[in-house]
Amino acid sequence: MSAKQLLTDIPAANPDVEVVSAFPDHADQAFPGGERVRVLLGLRNAGNEDVKLTHLAGSLNVPSNFAFYVTNFTVDSYEDAIIKPRNEATFAYEFSVDPQFAGHSLQLALTAFYDEAGVSYATTYFNGTVPVLDPKVVFDRELAVIYLTLAGVAFLIFASIMNAAGLGHLVPLIGDSKTKNKDGSSKKPSVKRVEVKATASASASDSEQWLEGTAFARTSSKKEKKSKKN
Repeated sequence: MSAKQLLTDIPAANPDVEVVSAFPDHADQAFPGGERVRVLLGLRNAGNEDVKLTHLAGSLNVPSNFAFYVTNFTVDSYEDAIIKPRNEATFAYEFSVDPQFAGHSLQLALTAFYDEAGVSYATTYFNGTVPVLDPKVVFDRELAVIYLTLAGVAFLIFASIMNAAGLGHLVPLIGDSKTKNKDGSSKKPSVKRVEVKATASASASDSEQWLEGTAFARTSSKKEKKSKKN
């Protein structure tokens, strides 16, 4: 049975059936678009007859006009969900709101359908206006590692191709500092040898004048005189 058929003509509630609901993952009752929302239904049979749960369904409606359905959720069917008198049971129901409704507030109605002694009943266990939030952006750490690994491999392949083409020096971080010969072989950078030549800072005569009057000058003078005598 479709949700539209169930929600078109909802039967009355049974006063012997008590319900309570909770959203364990969305206590603020604000639902991100596109995310699965789980609601727990607590159903207690306070009567004297067995209560058989048949369906759980839900819908989104326009707050100002509850008869106008925005969307109907899927229907969960049950066959052996029987609650004995003075007993209770808990059921889970899941739905998701289309992300296109993000930024709007809509009327959420969740209904349980059940039978007692062959008579059909229904109880709407949640009926309220809820905001629809923007979809959550989830950071996937494992996916990020995969992307970084692929990027690294791609970079290494690119660097290898550039090195093979003699353009490795253009690749950041992995550039080849060696230059290439015309035949493609590597050669070491040439180092220029600088030779420093000493130049005389003064002529011989200047040196003699500078040394005049010193012991070195007198010694030199005696040597010259001896050489002349010889």
